[in-house]
Amino acid sequence: MEDDKRSQISRREVVKLTSAGVALTAALGTGILIPGRANAATLKARALFFDVGGTILDWSTMPDKMTKYFSERGIKIDGKSLWIPWRTKIFFYMMYNTMIGGGFVPLDELATRSTMVVAKSQKVDLDPAVAAGVLPLLGELDVYPDVMPGLNKMRELGYKLVPHTQLSLNILKKALLGRFKWDAHFTSETFGLYKPHRDIYLKAIDVMGLERSEVIYVTSNQFDVFGAKGVGFRTAWVNRWNETLEPYGYTPDWQVKDFVGLAKVLETEKP
Repeated sequence: MEDDKRSQISRREVVKLTSAGVALTAALGTGILIPGRANAATLKARALFFDVGGTILDWSTMPDKMTKYFSERGIKIDGKSLWIPWRTKIFFYMMYNTMIGGGFVPLDELATRSTMVVAKSQKVDLDPAVAAGVLPLLGELDVYPDVMPGLNKMRELGYKLVPHTQLSLNILKKALLGRFKWDAHFTSETFGLYKPHRDIYLKAIDVMGLERSEVIYVTSNQFDVFGAKGVGFRTAWVNRWNETLEPYGYTPDWQVKDFVGLAKVLETEKP
């Protein structure tokens, strides 16, 4: 019922703005504002929600961390050959877990299964206890160099800043929460859901008392653009790897290279 009410409000806003001849297209600094359904929202953004893995935390050192972890245990596995299949397998497991609706399986367990399966494909049989040690390596990651300067500027602009991730709370505590004063944080464990399930986005804004049009979702992962736009958020895609936008059917409202560029763009969108 609440979702229907929100949708009706959103449609009324679109009709009102369209009839008034409002066109929201602009090029802003290092970012690009792209016309889209959510651009017609009448409310100023009050909060920035951030994906964490690969958006804030720097993925690039994980292959070496994996190689070192296994080497210290006398196991020869090249982390570079493991990293992408491992991440992909975990994502599939998260999707399966969400789609079947059979009860939430924590990320720790899904990651352990992924590690064992991918290692097996490389003809390495792992003890589950060893396999379980790979996911915690994410808690050792640093943030990208642009993250803190960008966040500080966004804080000056007056936004509420909120990590929103499917990583576990333990990883979030170890890698991120102590680095910055956040206004709130949400993990897959908060609602027992994984992205891009609609409710992992919508329940978070309900907790914070926000409307969809008051949120800008910041992510470097294209599936998050799809998920966030699909529920009516505006989105900022941090294209850290110079990727081509895939044809999911939704386009981000802003495309930027890093958090500093995003902060410059958002100066025109002050809360």
